[in-house]
Amino acid sequence: MITKCEVSRRLRACGRPGVAVCQYCGRSFCSEHGDRLADGQEICYTKDCGRKKEDLIQHFAYQAAVGERNAAMHCGQERCDVQPQGECSKCRGLFCTGHLQEREVELRDGTTIRGSVCAHCNKRRKLWLRR
Repeated sequence: MITKCEVSRRLRACGRPGVAVCQYCGRSFCSEHGDRLADGQEICYTKDCGRKKEDLIQHFAYQAAVGERNAAMHCGQERCDVQPQGECSKCRGLFCTGHLQEREVELRDGTTIRGSVCAHCNKRRKLWLRR
């Protein structure tokens, strides 16, 4: 629900009328504190949300590279020619057992399972756990 701009200016929220809700943090933002992109994305100007936008661009490139390596029956990890033996629970890339770690993985519905995670997806977790 769009309310007043919730993006902080120094120690308190802006308070101007909101024009959209950030797809990453769920905060309402005004036209000065976020973008409504032509493809329908709505992203506020907070540091974490900007980082999430850039992270997704890099993640899609990573997934494409892993897919190319997997098509050749190689581990998704760059410079590893071992045949894949498991799947990352997050990116769904295929990796050898040496390039997967067992971790707690939060699913989209909020439940947590034990799963295998590649180093790339493990590194992204800290950013995506932030609001």
